[in-house]
Amino acid sequence: MAKSLKIRSWYIVDPSAKAAIVHSTGADVTVLDLTDVSESRNGVGDFCRAWAKSAPAADLSFLLPAFSSAGTEAAIDLAIRHGAASVVFSGARSGAEVQRLDMALRVAEIRAGLAPGRTRIAALADAAGILASSSFERCSNRLAALGWEGGYDPSSDTARLAAGTIALAAAAAGVAAIDAVSPTGDATAFLSECERARANGFSGKLCRSSDQIAIVNRIFSV
Repeated sequence: MAKSLKIRSWYIVDPSAKAAIVHSTGADVTVLDLTDVSESRNGVGDFCRAWAKSAPAADLSFLLPAFSSAGTEAAIDLAIRHGAASVVFSGARSGAEVQRLDMALRVAEIRAGLAPGRTRIAALADAAGILASSSFERCSNRLAALGWEGGYDPSSDTARLAAGTIALAAAAAGVAAIDAVSPTGDATAFLSECERARANGFSGKLCRSSDQIAIVNRIFSV
């Protein structure tokens, strides 16, 4: 098992974003979205070069598409070539898929002339992965964080069950728990959502809005 990632805010951005502006948000980790790798390939290089100038000491993470898509392997190669410290694996259906990702990363690392095993994994379980959450325990030495996704209303029973299941699974696996992206645009509701996640054992949260980062950093610092 990899060392648990103690990260509060995971800020997911499109490769077309301005690196200097993204860096100024104060997010603990910037996650470059490669879920549409065919569209983002050119922008990734531009973003990474600009990032190296504005934040040379800050590691980048990369959001990979699910294996059910056709772009996972290409996204892995792109992430490794651009120096990924970690990858965020979307649509993880089970620990077996994390094992599959582990092997794909190893191949990409060797191809890039890097030491195998250097890239850590944060897995985001989809509905199937939530139901198979126990399979993530001891699935890979790279696994450092476990989160969930699904787009459910945060106040729904489904969202609360999903969040609770993943929080427990992450604790059992000895890795950090990451709460899902919030669909709400209301600051008060978002604050309550973060407080509930922290109380349930989550150490950080995924964000797609820069307005949410300060709230996440404050709540998950307590």
